[in-house]
Amino acid sequence: MPHLLNDEFVQDLLSGSLNSLLEYVIEDPSLDLQIRDNYINIYYRGGNILKVAKKGDGHECFFDENYFKGNKINSKDKLFDLMYGSQWNNYIPEAKQVMDRFFGATENEEREYQQLVVRDNNRSSLANGTDFFIIDVEYNYPRIGIFDMVAIEWLSEGPKRKFPEKYKPRLYIIEMKYGDKALNGKAGLLDHHKQYHHFLANEPFLEQFKQEMITLFDQKRDLGLIPCLSKTNNPNRVTMFDEDIRFAYLLANHDPASKLLIKELDMFENHDVNFIVSNFMGYGIYQEAVYNYDDFRRLYKQQIHINEI
Repeated sequence: MPHLLNDEFVQDLLSGSLNSLLEYVIEDPSLDLQIRDNYINIYYRGGNILKVAKKGDGHECFFDENYFKGNKINSKDKLFDLMYGSQWNNYIPEAKQVMDRFFGATENEEREYQQLVVRDNNRSSLANGTDFFIIDVEYNYPRIGIFDMVAIEWLSEGPKRKFPEKYKPRLYIIEMKYGDKALNGKAGLLDHHKQYHHFLANEPFLEQFKQEMITLFDQKRDLGLIPCLSKTNNPNRVTMFDEDIRFAYLLANHDPASKLLIKELDMFENHDVNFIVSNFMGYGIYQEAVYNYDDFRRLYKQQIHINEI
């Protein structure tokens, strides 16, 4: 199902009953609002701190009770009373504490760092200078799999930002891998690369997908979730994408002493894949830090595996 909100839901966020929640998210950089099929998920540290769905003339809120596992301090009833009462100033700090306790005993690094990628490129003080914006996370493509991130490469050069109709931005599907345990096996590098090719093979869907991403990108801009692309800062709209949809890996905290990455790279038969590296640490994505397969192996052979030097 498409990740879009209907007009009524958008207005609820902009000026209706959900406006105070939207304002809270905009003011709190530790939160990330993602649009789903006419509902929203708000993430904290990569976990879902609040789901809001349309119900009749109002809305229904959800919090994952699994976060209370092993928690003997926070009151579940108190948290839900705050949530059902839309007391966001009290609910969100309380829910954060519940999730902090849960994450203290649970591995969640990849999702947490994924949210940092969104923040750096969409909402941080440097976002206007990066070359990518994150349109969506955890995009579920039926019968294929889930893509970690869908991004738009919209170069930060002035003419390209001012006149997107003369320059077609490009869509990227990005898979993030945190540490080496996620590099191989099911949902490893090769598995995601195969998913990408299955995705490209569905040509009738690709145009629909592009239109969905254009609308989703517009909705996020209109909601103020990408401040540097507000009507005041940049009113120019993207109306079409480059025909080519590219695929890239964002590898975080790979251990150069590990052989897992070099083994996976040696198994790639098709090299139409890119790798995103940091620009002096951080997660801002710049055009100059996106490398194709051959350049990545050549330029970063020491980091890929120390015995490759």
